[in-house]
Amino acid sequence: MTEEERLAKNNRIREKVKQTKQKRKSQLCRVFCVKIDTSHLNEKQKLHMKMLFVEAKWLYNNALTFMKDHDVNEYDTKIQTVNGLDKDRQPVTHELQYLGSQMRQSIIHGIKHSLKSLSTLKKHNHKIGALRYKSDYKSINLQQYGVTYRFYDDSHIGFQGFKERIRIR
Repeated sequence: MTEEERLAKNNRIREKVKQTKQKRKSQLCRVFCVKIDTSHLNEKQKLHMKMLFVEAKWLYNNALTFMKDHDVNEYDTKIQTVNGLDKDRQPVTHELQYLGSQMRQSIIHGIKHSLKSLSTLKKHNHKIGALRYKSDYKSINLQQYGVTYRFYDDSHIGFQGFKERIRIR
């Protein structure tokens, strides 16, 4: 690459960075916390919603078990079955049907974030423990607008895996 080509390339990169900065000035970062109006869900939707959080718990606990012998970065979010224990502490295999791919990724990302926070606390001489298994999972981060979720209007939302609109507050 000649000197002129290198300078031309650097100028193109510089202009692209300026355009990106200009575009980001007008963007706003927003977080939405919504509550689902369960009185307007049919039985199929209620089952789907319940199983979504149950499968999130299974995946979270399976990832913690995996971390005993491996690095969390090696965990495969594309798995279709997870191993766990039933109420009598007997081994059981569960199939993941309701949990979408980006929801799985956000659960694993949450584990990584928690580990990073614990590491930072430990470096600052705080007494920390380990991540513990969950008996219930209460919230799932939805990462990408238009793929994992979408707003239809002020009172309706759509989720990955749901065919109908869901009423929210």
